[in-house]
Amino acid sequence: MEKEFVLRIANEINRQIRCGVTMSVQMSWGISKRIATLYNDRVTLALKVSGVLHKGWVYISLDEGRDCYIITLLSNDKKKVMSVRDEVYCEELGSVIDNLVERKEEWTDNEYEKLAIADSDNKLNRDKEI
Repeated sequence: MEKEFVLRIANEINRQIRCGVTMSVQMSWGISKRIATLYNDRVTLALKVSGVLHKGWVYISLDEGRDCYIITLLSNDKKKVMSVRDEVYCEELGSVIDNLVERKEEWTDNEYEKLAIADSDNKLNRDKEI
């Protein structure tokens, strides 16, 4: 596939994510890299994340035939598939990623806040050790 086409589709995926969640929600995922690539012969936006629920890679692949996305969670080294979510439509893209990376829907605000603070503390302590 042409590089320009891959970049254009990856940018559209990124735009659709932004339309579904606020910037603060997206920032909570701890995105450190965004890469336009191919995965399983599909145009994919790869995000390196460090959320409460998942630390590693999130691959958002366009399934052109069904006009939806496939979200694949991969380990940090990209060798292990942690989870796959099929048939995700553009209007639910951001919230599905948030539920996989950062916050389960059934958590209360208090539960999430406690877990997020503990996760941040762990990250700070880990960074101090380096």
